[in-house]
Amino acid sequence: MVQVLAPAKLNLGLRILARREDGYHEIETLFVPLAFYDRLEITPAAGPGIELEISGAELPRGRDNLVVRAAEATCQALALPAKLRVLLEKRIPVAAGLGGGSSDAAATMLGLEALAGQRLPAAERRAIAVALGADVPFFLEPRPALARGVGERLDPLAGVPELWWVLVLLPFQVSTAWAYRTTSARLTLPKEPSSIAALLGPLGLISSPLNDLEATATACHEEIAAVRGALESAGARGTGMSGSGPTVYGGFRGRAEAEEAARSVHLPRGARTVTVSSPSSDSTDFEWGVAKW
Repeated sequence: MVQVLAPAKLNLGLRILARREDGYHEIETLFVPLAFYDRLEITPAAGPGIELEISGAELPRGRDNLVVRAAEATCQALALPAKLRVLLEKRIPVAAGLGGGSSDAAATMLGLEALAGQRLPAAERRAIAVALGADVPFFLEPRPALARGVGERLDPLAGVPELWWVLVLLPFQVSTAWAYRTTSARLTLPKEPSSIAALLGPLGLISSPLNDLEATATACHEEIAAVRGALESAGARGTGMSGSGPTVYGGFRGRAEAEEAARSVHLPRGARTVTVSSPSSDSTDFEWGVAKW
């Protein structure tokens, strides 16, 4: 059996630069991985096919789930028989702007590499990840990175310290496809890249960078703006909405400061907080999707 931890991520800022002919959008964002995980167990099975069991969320168990598609593609590339039982324990909320589905797909790839005792060639590995989803390549080696293209072009960022975040998990979902489609319809495109990393400053990414998708989400869910205000009142040095939302984050220098804010912040009905850390750029003591067997 292989066990894999699949981390969440934050988008610190997100700019939509252009709409592509294939329907995707050119973006610029900053990815930061979080010590907030789903967990997968992968076991060879006697019968053919990928048997997926899920706890913690109601999700498809067939090819509509990225885990199944990732398992099929990786088994084929590694010449492994597609006879697997996969247990997925969901902790990262679905459709929350935290990349849980993409992380689960990458964790499946990592787990199958561990099961086979071999790593795919870099080009083939990347091609499979990109075909599964734009965010999947980041989760194969999650470290703070500036992301461009559709999110697959990654430039690692040096000098990022360990940070602490209060995540406010709101009790509704936002469709990523809807958010991009609605937002890009009202933007003047194309734009020039701005190097969003430079806008975040040298002092640990604590700021409130612009997310082009936030106005769209907030127009339907005023709770997003209310939560940002509550986090600012609780002492957050920077706040924002992650990705297409609706998760709202507040950044803090240390754990005690973040935990105190999480206890004091006023939340909408049904919302909850999670206090998590993100690693420094050179961290080696976090278990970012590392397979264990």
